[in-house]
Amino acid sequence: MTIDETPRTAAETFTATMCDGVLWVEWHAGTSVDDADAAALVARADAISENVCPPMLVELNGMVTLSRNALLRFARDLNIAAMAIVGPTAVDSTLAAFFAEVHDPPYPTRYFRHRTHALPWLTGCPHAP
Repeated sequence: MTIDETPRTAAETFTATMCDGVLWVEWHAGTSVDDADAAALVARADAISENVCPPMLVELNGMVTLSRNALLRFARDLNIAAMAIVGPTAVDSTLAAFFAEVHDPPYPTRYFRHRTHALPWLTGCPHAP
């Protein structure tokens, strides 16, 4: 297992690492994500996965809200092959469904209650690295 984590600023509301070809994003518990948070994630993802278009696993961790602009930025600016959105609550499921249906990202997007189910989907064909 290889892990690459570049330094982050104290203001970031997430952690992001590249592990075995998957870009892992974990939002801090109870976060409300705005456009600045989304821009920071896009920039960090680009820095971590330079010259690669990896699948991304996103753990919501009780995320409270996502702004419309943040959702648009994720759909438009992330350079990823696929996104697995992970969270055990009905709110998590609703956020994931809203993102996929309303913002129509150009990469496959799927919701999972647990990351153990998300990883096989992310690392399977056709969107695997």
